[in-house]
Amino acid sequence: MKKTVLFGLLAFLPLTLASCGESSSTTSSSSSTRDSSVRDTTTAPQEEDFTIQTSDNGLSAASDSYLFSTQEPGDQFPPALSIRLTTDQTWNGCTGLLERATRIVAEDESVLPEGSATLDIVTNSDIVGSSGSNEIAAIDIDFDRSLIRPGTSRLKVQVQPGNGNSSMNRLTTICLNIEVKEFGTIEVDTYDVSMSVDLTGLEEIIAIESETPTEATLVVSDADPIYGYTADDVVQLPIPLAESYGTVTIESFKFAVGHTYGTYVMVDGEEVSDRIWISLVSTETSSAYRLEPQQSGNSSLLTVEEDNAVVKARLGQYYAL
Repeated sequence: MKKTVLFGLLAFLPLTLASCGESSSTTSSSSSTRDSSVRDTTTAPQEEDFTIQTSDNGLSAASDSYLFSTQEPGDQFPPALSIRLTTDQTWNGCTGLLERATRIVAEDESVLPEGSATLDIVTNSDIVGSSGSNEIAAIDIDFDRSLIRPGTSRLKVQVQPGNGNSSMNRLTTICLNIEVKEFGTIEVDTYDVSMSVDLTGLEEIIAIESETPTEATLVVSDADPIYGYTADDVVQLPIPLAESYGTVTIESFKFAVGHTYGTYVMVDGEEVSDRIWISLVSTETSSAYRLEPQQSGNSSLLTVEEDNAVVKARLGQYYAL
């Protein structure tokens, strides 16, 4: 404790004045002690814990890591993007979450800015229909592709059941790794594929089934595309309307390895009733690919086993409205 000592004049000062000086010194020391105590007990804010966790308290994600693409420039209606967290039987009877306990926190907000991820409750009736209940069957983490940015960030979701079994009414935490890539840069293995289709007989099909045809198109479309990958998800080749038809060829496209593509010739018209879908049939036996017409006659399924495959086909059965 800091003390003040007075020399010389101390003998001439009234005792009461000396007492006042002693009190002032004590007060100053006490204030200093209090300030020091405050500084010593102050601790830094606790850092957010982003330990990966795929399951907790009956809530779980299918994977610990997810890869997404940003929105394609100019795409006004990109496919929905979400991660589903499913509940187990311990959540039976739970119909709501405590709002005050619900949190979504991104480790890197430059990748997942505030508002880019939201939670949506999925009830049992949402899955099974009107016969179901309003119990929580899952929680979807919905992402806004227009807001997410390329990079990697962990995302922590915290919720707490608001009712149901008291043993599970506690804070529940899921933390996942999210990687976002620029549209068109999600790398997948591809085969280079060409396709030639003999359109002989197309004029007869159109004459029978379409009174006012407006256009025809050869379509090859991935049945299970990955938004933003390096393969081609849809390839379309316009076919000019004519009195007779020969062969049309798609010179080259990137076929996603392990995927199945649907392929067909479509005829459109001024009326919906003018539309026709025509399946394709292979004109050769090849180990490089397999082309299987569907029973409905509206399309064929194409699988490819080798790079640089050349698919050769003709028109098969068709479906008209």
